[in-house]
Formats: sequence, structure tokens, C-alpha cells
Amino acid sequence: MRNVALAPVIGVLIAAASVVAAPAAKADIDFYCRPGCWGAVAASSSTGEEAIRLNYRTRQQAEDAAVLWCDVIGKTNDCQVITSGLGCLSIASSSDGKTFAGRVAPFQGAADAAALDGAGPGSTIDLNGCND
Repeated sequence: MRNVALAPVIGVLIAAASVVAAPAAKADIDFYCRPGCWGAVAASSSTGEEAIRLNYRTRQQAEDAAVLWCDVIGKTNDCQVITSGLGCLSIASSSDGKTFAGRVAPFQGAADAAALDGAGPGSTIDLNGCND
């Protein structure tokens, strides 16, 4: 009689141990980068194509994504990183389209102003955005 009651108790203990040992599933997956997200801007001098990529976990990932996106969209292979960083990014081109200036700043207005200053008189903002 004693052995008959022992089998269900052992079964319950084994089941409970497997539940305790298994890690809890997280319902809210963290897609955000911490402590900050990286962004990058790339451009092609031959086609004038530009790309901005935001919210990457590392600088290298952001730069690789910007160059790849620029190359694919522009159907070229000469895109280069103009700037990368945390915060807000902006890229401006000169009035003749031959000069690019990319800047990073804590706020979008500051990044835009710095990019316009870097590209020279008559330049315009082509792309801008802020990382989360």
C-alpha cells in the first residue's frame, strides 16, 4: 500500500521540477537598444543616392545597413558612410549636388543646422531622423 501511494507523489515532484527548471517565456521582447541606438547615413558620389538607417544596436550594424541600403536603392556599389552616431542625424547636399555633409546632434534642429552649414550656401536637407 505504501509503494502504491509513493508513485503518484514522485510523478508530481518530477512534473513540478520540470516547471521550475524551465525558464519563463518573456511576452514583451525587448527590441530597443540600450543604452542608446545607433544610426548612420551613407551616400553615393556617382549617383547622388542617399540612405539613412536608424535604431541599430551597434555603430557597425548601422553603418553596414546604410551602405547596403544606399547601394541597393541606387543600383551602385560606391556608397560610403557620411556620418554615424547616437541621437539625431541629418544629411544635406550642396546646390550642385556634388557635396554631402552629414551631422549628428542631440536634437534634430541642431543636426540640420550643422549639416546645412557643412554643405555650404544654397544647400538643402535631404534626409534626417532621430534614433530612439
